[in-house]
Amino acid sequence: MKNYLLILLLFLFFCHAPCFAQEKTFQYRYKLDLNKVENDKVEVELTVNTPPNSSIFQFPAIVPGTYKVYDFGRFISNLKAFDKDGELLEVQKLNDNQYKIIDITQLATIQYTVDDTWDTMMPNKVFEPAGTNIEEPDVFVINNHGFFGYFDGLEKSPFHIEIKRPQHLFGGSALHKIESDSITDHFDVINYHRLVDNPIIYTEADTITLNIGATKVFVSIYSPNKKLNADLVGQKLIDVLEAQKVFLKNQMPTDHYSFLIYLTDKPSNSGAMGALEHWNCSFYFLPEENPAILLPVIQEIAAHEFFHIITPLSIHSEEIADFDYLDPKMSKHLWLYEGVTEYFAGLALVQNGVIDEEAYLDALRGKILTAKSTYEDDLAFTELSLKCLDEHSSQYGNVYQKGALIGLALDLILIENSKGKYNLRDLMLELSSTFGSDRAFKDDQLFHIIDSISGIPEATTFLNQYVASSGPFPYTETFDKVGIKYLPEEISTFGTFGNIGISINDNDEIFIEDTVDMDDFGKQMGYQIGDVLLKMNNTPVTMENIGDLMNNYINHPEKFPKLKLQIRRNGKTINLKSKTHILEEKEYDVFYKEENPTKEQQLLYRQWLQK
Repeated sequence: MKNYLLILLLFLFFCHAPCFAQEKTFQYRYKLDLNKVENDKVEVELTVNTPPNSSIFQFPAIVPGTYKVYDFGRFISNLKAFDKDGELLEVQKLNDNQYKIIDITQLATIQYTVDDTWDTMMPNKVFEPAGTNIEEPDVFVINNHGFFGYFDGLEKSPFHIEIKRPQHLFGGSALHKIESDSITDHFDVINYHRLVDNPIIYTEADTITLNIGATKVFVSIYSPNKKLNADLVGQKLIDVLEAQKVFLKNQMPTDHYSFLIYLTDKPSNSGAMGALEHWNCSFYFLPEENPAILLPVIQEIAAHEFFHIITPLSIHSEEIADFDYLDPKMSKHLWLYEGVTEYFAGLALVQNGVIDEEAYLDALRGKILTAKSTYEDDLAFTELSLKCLDEHSSQYGNVYQKGALIGLALDLILIENSKGKYNLRDLMLELSSTFGSDRAFKDDQLFHIIDSISGIPEATTFLNQYVASSGPFPYTETFDKVGIKYLPEEISTFGTFGNIGISINDNDEIFIEDTVDMDDFGKQMGYQIGDVLLKMNNTPVTMENIGDLMNNYINHPEKFPKLKLQIRRNGKTINLKSKTHILEEKEYDVFYKEENPTKEQQLLYRQWLQK
């Protein structure tokens, strides 16, 4: 009996003893008061519930999606650490981004001041969508990596953020507010990675919520002169998102998404404008233009940023999953993360009629022109990706040009070799299903994984030959598959109308307004300012047909041996004529549809561009 009792007591002791020794889970508890702004600076306070096991407190040098080192610690000043009695602890600044707290076991509170990046005079300006803006009392852009630091090795610890705000401002974000009243918002975030991936913009509320299938889409916009509002943006985004929903076979990869849009009537401090993708949102910094000009731009950029939910957010290598904010290791596969995303953005829109095929083909030609004229076209894309932060930083922009063309070429290979039963979209959906946001692939194994999932070895052959190796890209072979003739260069002929300026008078007649840049043909014709065009090659000239008449003459001069014009000058009718001047010009990277494509080309074209 005693033995059983002793065993029972020992069992109870050892079962319960660890509970008494168990340490508290470390948590960051931050406070930010946007009502207390001095010289575009705010104070941040961090309280810890238990001392951290690291003495290094730091801010990121770089954040995902930017591919550039910014050193956000440059914008932090006056950092102090205190124990639970409010006594100062010794702090050593190690570099721009890191501080060492000497007696870390006594730490209770850290306080520091944050200066915004948008109006800094320091060099190495931060791209605005990745930066911070303190514009009291109208707007605050809270990219969280610019405000909240973390301890080395404790990126996976939870955060609680308390933000006091002016009563008239609303916080737009993909973050869920666990509590909110008229002046304070509270957010709980599972780790630093998610905190960085969820910016907040505080403005007067101009928002709209859309339902795209089962996905709730939130739009928040700041337009200083009220040129654009959330309702107008929302109407345009519906077209894009519905097209992407169809493109993804109604498998929307998230149940919520936020578009945070800041429009500016001032020059960009960084010299750039655009957007930055995040897990469930994207942040936009764009000029406040006329809606007719700006809305198509927002559509185009939003199409790209939304697709980042697929890659790299759901399909990524270990370098992305375990992102090092101070010394990042780059993945070899920017062609996948940015290139395929850019390709899908345009493809979804053309397949669903948001843009027409002619405009899409023109855009593809523009990418070829830019890739070949601006960047090193024969640089291996895996090499570009690995060294995009340093040696090949000037080549990064090619991810949106040649990167998209890599996606196109791979798509056609998959469609062609599966006889139309499998394409790049299917591959990406399978990769997303296989890996997802919480599982990463090994960088060196991606091509093998694609081969295994697709079962199409020609895809891996292409990737090894044209993505992992240097050399010219197969533009001609790629476009020939779908009946598009690609020529690296071509001599084209065209005519000239004289290089004159024309306009419309009060009687809706076309007249010559300007002869400053008139060429030799115009001089030979004898044009004078004020001449009213009555007939062109016996066809009456009107304001409705003048464009077609001139374009036909200029683009097809071989059809018109002479140009004959009937004009009115000073009340008199006069005839002008001259032999047509045919000029030559070398054009680069020209492509156009074949007049008589084969049945195979026609079929692949339809399988490619038509949903």
